[in-house]
Amino acid sequence: MSRQLALLDVLFQSILETPPWQRFVEAFDAYLPCRHTSLLLRKPRTGDPGVVISATGVNTALQVYQTRTFDQSIFLHLPPGEVHVLREVMPEAELRKNGYYREYLQPFGVRDLIGTDWIDPATGLGFGLRGARMAGDPAFGERERSRFTDLLPRVRTAAALYARIEHQQYRLGVYEEAAGQAAVASLVINESGRVILHNMLAERVVAEADGLCLKNGRVCATDPAADVLLDRAIRDLALSMRRGEMVPGHKLLLDRGTGRQWRALLRPAVQGVAIGEDSSLAMSLLLRDAQARGSIGEGPLMELFGLTRAEARLAARLASGLGLKEAAAAIGISHHTARAQLSAVFAKTDTHRQSQLVSLVLGTTQDEKDK
Repeated sequence: MSRQLALLDVLFQSILETPPWQRFVEAFDAYLPCRHTSLLLRKPRTGDPGVVISATGVNTALQVYQTRTFDQSIFLHLPPGEVHVLREVMPEAELRKNGYYREYLQPFGVRDLIGTDWIDPATGLGFGLRGARMAGDPAFGERERSRFTDLLPRVRTAAALYARIEHQQYRLGVYEEAAGQAAVASLVINESGRVILHNMLAERVVAEADGLCLKNGRVCATDPAADVLLDRAIRDLALSMRRGEMVPGHKLLLDRGTGRQWRALLRPAVQGVAIGEDSSLAMSLLLRDAQARGSIGEGPLMELFGLTRAEARLAARLASGLGLKEAAAAIGISHHTARAQLSAVFAKTDTHRQSQLVSLVLGTTQDEKDK
């Protein structure tokens, strides 16, 4: 038991280290025991081998696996979440006829494999944990399967934490893409105006009182007249959200005191909020320089409005002035598919017509054209 506890300490510490997982796969070798433990991290896409973290580091066998034989792996299509032993999955005679055996196992002296695959349901990231025994080693048996199975729930918990950390880092990167590409300051606030989340540009805006500031923990406009309008917009949006009404959001102009203005959009939040927060009345306050012009990338549209990449691509084309048929042709999809995607975009942005959607996107990303 003490060996298992020591391994669990290494497991949860290793997901926060650089490189992650390395110490765990090395410790797993001694725990099972086995050789050449490897952890596979991949999105379940055909032709994508993902990343392999090995106890032995990058070697010739690992290169062969990733470039030539990963899609032939006998474990690749087995039921997820179960611990499998190679020679129980496939009889010896049949195994010797298999390309995976001839190109990978036999040339590198692998006698037996034990492992499992699973997918984190929240992020879709796939994991695989493998151990090997080489020529001259005994085959894996029930003792090793039992040890592996006992450890697996903790490994899956650690993997879920790792996947969420990685996913959050990706989301933060997209927020910074928004700040860099479209100069969008993003805050998530509650019905009282208290800031729950913000990106780096929003942090700077508030710190420098550049049109917005904090008073007693509440976000306020630095211009008194604009603050009255902002407070009213927050209260009106909260009331609409309590009633379950679908609202596209409130648009405001916030004076920055330098002859410039922020074009602001206050709308129901589409991203999650901090643990312990009531997300039912969370609102996004998005700011963009009113004098700025230009388009916004697909990544920011995905985060600002909760769109998929395909939906964001369509919304960007529509905002550029194309009609639905023209946008579909530009993207290379059918008109029927474009209509289905547009319906999904309407639902996620609380809009009902194409003109409303375009106005919302332009109101967030650039000046509206003179009418």
